[in-house]
Amino acid sequence: MCRFHIYIKLLFFFLSDPIVSPPRSAYEQGILIKLSEIILNIHGRREFVSRERVQNELFNHFGVKSWQELRVYPGTLGPLVNLTDRLKKVTFYMQIFEQIFMLCTLYDLGPILAKFLQVNTYEDAHLGPLDENPDVKRVFGYEPTRRYQPIPMMTSGNVISLFIDFQAKFGRNLQFGEFLDQLVHHYQLQTRGELGLYCKSFPFLIQV
Repeated sequence: MCRFHIYIKLLFFFLSDPIVSPPRSAYEQGILIKLSEIILNIHGRREFVSRERVQNELFNHFGVKSWQELRVYPGTLGPLVNLTDRLKKVTFYMQIFEQIFMLCTLYDLGPILAKFLQVNTYEDAHLGPLDENPDVKRVFGYEPTRRYQPIPMMTSGNVISLFIDFQAKFGRNLQFGEFLDQLVHHYQLQTRGELGLYCKSFPFLIQV
C-alpha cells in the first residue's frame, strides 16, 4: 500500500469515531481534517503528541487564539477526543503500573500498553514514540544519549537471567548499581538511563 493510501486510511480512522457526532458544516469538516493531519504529522516526526501541542498548531493554522474564536467545541472533535482519551489512559495505567509492577523493561511495556489501549501496537495509538511519553520517561528514568535511539531489546526475563549469571560470576553480594553497570556493558550502552529498566525492588530480583 502506497504512503498516500495509508495516510487516507489513517485520516478516515480519526474521522470515523462513532461516539462523536459528525460535523454539521464544511467548515467543521475542514477543522477535523486539519486536526487529524496535525496529529499524524507530529506522530510521523517521532515526537510526543500532546493535546496542547496539537491545539496550538491548530490555532496557529487558523489564526486564532481560542476555541471560542475557532467557533467549535473541542468535545465534538473526534480526533481530539480520541487523543485525549488515550493520553489519559496511558497516564492512568502508569500510575497503576508503579503500584503493581516490581520489574519491567521499556521494551516489554509497549505491548502491555497496546493491549490496554486496545490497539495492535503502541505505534497504532498515534501518540508518538513510547519513550517520548512524559509519564513513561518519568517512571522508567529513560534518558537516551542520542535522538531516535532505539529502545534496547531487553525483556524482563533477560534481566532476571542476566542477574543470575552476574551473581554467579561476581558473587552473591552483587549490588544493584554494579548490576546496572554490567547491563549497560552487556547491551553496549553508555549510561544507566539508556537501559529503560524499571525495578521497584532489588530484593525481588534476589528472591527470584
